[in-house]
Amino acid sequence: DKPDVRFVFHADMPSSVESYYQEIGRAGRDGLPADTFMVFGEGDMMLRRRQIADNEAPRVRKNADYARLDSLIGLCETIRCRRQRLLASFGEAAQPCGNCDNCQGRFKLFNGVIEAQKVMSAVLRTAGRAFGAHIADIVAGKATAKVKERGHDALPTFGVGRDRSVEEWRSIFRQIQAEGLIRYDHGDDGRWTVTDEGRRVLRGEAPFELRAEESRRGATKAARFEKFERAARAADADKDVLAALKALRLELARAQQAPAYVIFADRTLIDMAARQPRTIEEMARIHGVGEAKLKKYGVVFLEVLNGRGAEG
Repeated sequence: DKPDVRFVFHADMPSSVESYYQEIGRAGRDGLPADTFMVFGEGDMMLRRRQIADNEAPRVRKNADYARLDSLIGLCETIRCRRQRLLASFGEAAQPCGNCDNCQGRFKLFNGVIEAQKVMSAVLRTAGRAFGAHIADIVAGKATAKVKERGHDALPTFGVGRDRSVEEWRSIFRQIQAEGLIRYDHGDDGRWTVTDEGRRVLRGEAPFELRAEESRRGATKAARFEKFERAARAADADKDVLAALKALRLELARAQQAPAYVIFADRTLIDMAARQPRTIEEMARIHGVGEAKLKKYGVVFLEVLNGRGAEG
């Protein structure tokens, strides 16, 4: 019940969206900024689904538990503003927050229509009886014992996605579930169905974006060093200066009614706070400051860095 909690960390998935909302609400009760962080994985989702299935509760209760789990997975896997998704679970509408990892451009997005079509085609050809891991094996062309046993290595969709890893296809499956293209029908002995929105994407009548996953296997030494260097800069960044830069970014974003990352990404502000440029020429060398953004925002951010635009 302390008012000045600055950080809430979930080491695994909470029990429901309602629980998550209440637990992160413990942070920042004094009105000052606070951070929340959740670690989750496919194993958490499979464990929760097994726990519900093995529970001897009545079918009505199980269906409600499944619905809550699906809502939570949607929040975890969404590529949209997390605050919007969270409040939508309670029937509330909101503008993009500009603060969550998605709003700040943490992940790259790409046109995922073809990938979604491949997954949904596999779902339909297996009559919806296969879970995400099995669908990923089929699309990636991984002839596991289970795939061969069910004859799914003879499906037209077997191996249509050999250009991506099984892990990537598992992620894509979860993402299209989160965005409502497929839904798990807990009646009828349980099966996946393609929703009306999913069929629109399947027919090429609607756009669809996916999150690009960072592959550990494909990471180069240069990429790993860049991440290390970024973390080191974040540690070296003057926290007060960084906070002032973020405050200016938020003010500009609100004035433009745009997500904060449209102004500058976190990585750019961290680089500014660490290197603290004093001139336009030095500002131009900061990561993520192109010619257009330099002209539009360079002077106002320099004022903060030089102590003329920061309050206090």
